Parts: sequence; structure tokens; C-alpha cells
Amino acid sequence: MEHLRIVTGDTRHPVHETLKAAVALTRTTFAITVIAASITACGGLFDNGAPPSPDAIAAATATEATETAAPSRTSIPGVPRPTSNGNGNASSTATTTTTAPPTGTGSTGGSNTTATATAANLVDTIVADMKLFHDGPSAVLESLPGWGSGASWPEATPRPSGWQYAIPWTHVMADTSSPNGNGYPWRVSGPYSGNQGYNTRVQQRDVQMWWLLSDGRWVLGSHNNALEPVMYPLHWAEGTEAYATEVLRNEAGNGGGVSMRSIGRENYARHLWHAWAAPHRIPDNALGAVTVFFARKILDNPAGPDDRSQVRLLAAGAGDWYQDQATLTAPKVQGQNVIYMGFSRLKYITNDWQIFGWTSLSEAQLRANPPPVIGL
Repeated sequence: MEHLRIVTGDTRHPVHETLKAAVALTRTTFAITVIAASITACGGLFDNGAPPSPDAIAAATATEATETAAPSRTSIPGVPRPTSNGNGNASSTATTTTTAPPTGTGSTGGSNTTATATAANLVDTIVADMKLFHDGPSAVLESLPGWGSGASWPEATPRPSGWQYAIPWTHVMADTSSPNGNGYPWRVSGPYSGNQGYNTRVQQRDVQMWWLLSDGRWVLGSHNNALEPVMYPLHWAEGTEAYATEVLRNEAGNGGGVSMRSIGRENYARHLWHAWAAPHRIPDNALGAVTVFFARKILDNPAGPDDRSQVRLLAAGAGDWYQDQATLTAPKVQGQNVIYMGFSRLKYITNDWQIFGWTSLSEAQLRANPPPVIGL
């Protein structure tokens, strides 16, 4: 398995090219008038107007994901996923939730326990992250319509025949009030106020990609706990990314991984944090992959004010297909030697550890044989 962990040359990947391709796909496939609609976001959790606990959100999300079918790639963004009305026909009846994004219940500095990230809810979370729509809009989505005004449901793109390598990645971005996104079924209706907290950090750890083989074994493709501080501008213009080492902090003594401050504010206004693990060779007889990472909000200065409730940050992950070993060091051109593997839903980061997942496998495959994820 060691050959799966080899890092050769430049391990950065051109997700900005991936997003450009998504724009083209959206303009071609979704050239329609968006129907204004919304779907229930954590519905039924509010008895007195208070935000739900992370555990309640996770339970409701898992239940909704298991009870609804995954949309096809031709699903129209802006139209709620149809549900059965009991007679075999589809119904798109929906309700709207008007609550702020969940904040979690962690202590001031963030708990070291994985209160909302457990082995028991791993598969439910991955399934939900592939079946449900994004929690909210972001300016990066507005800059690239394929992920915003034209945002589509989560998807997994098939591996091109003969392609040999893959790389997992994550991104964290502030939400933004969307002038063009009101017709999309954001799961949280707002307010979308971005990052207003100067004393809050985002901590990420254990970015990993696992492969399920035809004999039922899981093989680790790559795993990274020392994430790089790369801040990309929202337009993803090549060569304009910044290595924000001055806002990076090692969190080895605080649950693992690293944390970043100032995402979407101060010197990094209109920037997002982009991280990845190493590109690796896809094992023989691989049926499909899972990407998983963990994230939460913590305080920059534990003695300072707790302003985490003022920080509305979204995160998601997936990966890219690489054609061959030469791609690791060659110029990477989307559609030629790099093709995006898909994307999961953008989900709000809370004060507690959460699982963020993406997969190309079916729900049945995951439930029959859950991946041995590192970090639970």
C-alpha cells in the first residue's frame, strides 16, 4: 500500500480549472429560467424559535437523506427535489426555514471530543452530504455560476477509462447574501452575513481518501493532517492564490490538524481556504472512493470574546481525477489531464467537530461496508 502514499513533485491541484469547467457545464446544461422555490432546512426542530443542537441537525439531516432519492445529474438547480405524494407521482411541495446557521454546543475553545462526528453517524453523514442541497450561498458561487446562481446538486463524476491517479481536496468559504440565489433551495435561509468574527478560527484535520476494492477491502489513498494555508480568491484566477502562513496555526495539541483565521475577511476578504491531501495512484480493482475530513470553529484567543456565532462559514470536499503520473508535475488542464471527481454539498461549520464527506459509491455499498475512516 505504500505506493498509494507517494507524493511526486507539485501536489497542488487546479481546482480553479475544475470550477471553470463547472461554469461551462452549467451554461450548457442548465440554460433555463430558475423556478423560485425552497426546501425544508432542518424542519421540525424548532419548538420555541431557538436554533437546533448539532445532534438534532445531524439526526434530521440523516433521516431526510435516507428517505429521499439522490438526484440525477440532470436535476435542475433551483427546483426542490421531487418527493412522492403517495400515489406514485412527484410532488415538489416545500416549506421555508428562517433560522440562522447552527453554531454547535462546544465549549469556548471547542471540545476535543467528536460530539457530532462519530462512527455511528459516519455513513448517514456521507449519504446526506451527497443527497441534500447546499446549506447556503457563497460569493464564490456567485463568481462562478456553476456553483452558485447555477448551483447544482452534489455529484460524482465517473473515472475516465485508463486514468490512474486521484487527489482529495476541501474548501472553506464564507456565505454571502445572494442576489441571484433566491430561487435555489438553500437549506438555511439566512441571514448570510459571512465572517464577522475576528477571534474565530476554522480547524481542519484528517483529510483522507479511501478506495473500496472489489474483494471488499478498503485501501487508503492519501491522508493529510498538516494542511497548507492556501487562500484562493473567489474568482480562482490562476497564480493569484496566497500562502497565508501568518494566520496558520498548528493544532496538534488541540485535537489535531491546523487552523486558519481571517477566511473571507481582513487581508483575505473575498478569499477561501483550499486544502488537499497527496495525489496517489488508484489501486487496482477499485470500485469507488470516499473523501472525508473534519472541521469545527475554535477561538483564536481562548481568553478573548467568543464570536463564533458571528462566523458563517461553509465547507465541502471531493477530489480530482489525474490522467497519469506525468500529470503530477505537468501543467494541469481541466478536461485534458485533469477531470473533477464531483463535489459534495456546502455545509455550515459549527463549534463541534463535524464529518464532511463525498463518495462515488452507492448508499448500499457504504452501509454494507463502511470505510475505516481515520479520526473517529
